[in-house]
Amino acid sequence: MKKMIEFDFGSFVLDAELLDTVIAKRFAAHLPYQVHLMLWGNELYGSIGKDLGEENPVEDIPPGGIAYTNQGNYVCIFFGQRPAWAVEYIGQISDNHWQALVKSPVQKSVIIRFK
Repeated sequence: MKKMIEFDFGSFVLDAELLDTVIAKRFAAHLPYQVHLMLWGNELYGSIGKDLGEENPVEDIPPGGIAYTNQGNYVCIFFGQRPAWAVEYIGQISDNHWQALVKSPVQKSVIIRFK
């Protein structure tokens, strides 16, 4: 069964699907999150306040990819940026809707919840 979540930025909402990984399941177990965001290149990130551990970190995430790192307990939303270090790939924004972040990269916060 697909686990669908949404990222509510206030002015727009992006749907995403969580992958079937241990870290993605741990991430889902603590939903919803309200995250203060920081911008680094073409990546938004912020702390979820929970250490979800580490399973299989990767060094590259596709545009629209959702990742988690226990270095800061960050959820990361990639829209063209390469990770600074290996991260857990936990989900993907639906279709090419991540391109809304290219048009409006400065977002102060997001609410992440089940769709």
